[in-house]
Amino acid sequence: MNAKRVALAALLSAVTIVVGYARGVGIGLPGIVEFMTVLIFVAGFCFGWTIGGTVGFVTLTIYMLIPYPFAHPAAWLLTISPVLLVVMGGLGAMYGIVGGLLGRVQGQARLGARFIVEMALVGFSLTFVYDIASSIGFYIAYFVYPSVWEAIYMTFIPAYMPYPPIIHTITNTLVFASLAPALIQAMKTLRAYF
Repeated sequence: MNAKRVALAALLSAVTIVVGYARGVGIGLPGIVEFMTVLIFVAGFCFGWTIGGTVGFVTLTIYMLIPYPFAHPAAWLLTISPVLLVVMGGLGAMYGIVGGLLGRVQGQARLGARFIVEMALVGFSLTFVYDIASSIGFYIAYFVYPSVWEAIYMTFIPAYMPYPPIIHTITNTLVFASLAPALIQAMKTLRAYF
């Protein structure tokens, strides 16, 4: 990566982190609606999988490393396990890498009903994998559950929160459908400089 692309990755990471922390202040229930993953995906879609993966890894690692009350479900932990940091960083990178690969395959994105449905399906698929894998990562990092299957099961039922974590999958599907196409169109102008 050249200096321009490193600066771009740093800028996109900073914006995504700020959006993540701001969401924690605005909405009192962590994990229901978030905009970080769609920003990571769009970074990859518009600027390639290396930028997207870098933005995703850096963003989620910092977001988990410096918890802000109500910003994410693990904010109540006093210490973050290095295992969980790596898992969450990898899951963040997944959004950017998949975005980069889809951006390469699709080339120019066209706004339309088909593209909106595609973005909704991508958002659903990625967030479903994210929710399951983060539950498994939490299990590996802290051994809170008797088995990995119980960790996966707890993704679908509310245990310690007023809602099940799988709600994140549903809301992120709507976020991807409504924001990803518009953000991709808006990023076209910035893409010319990088």
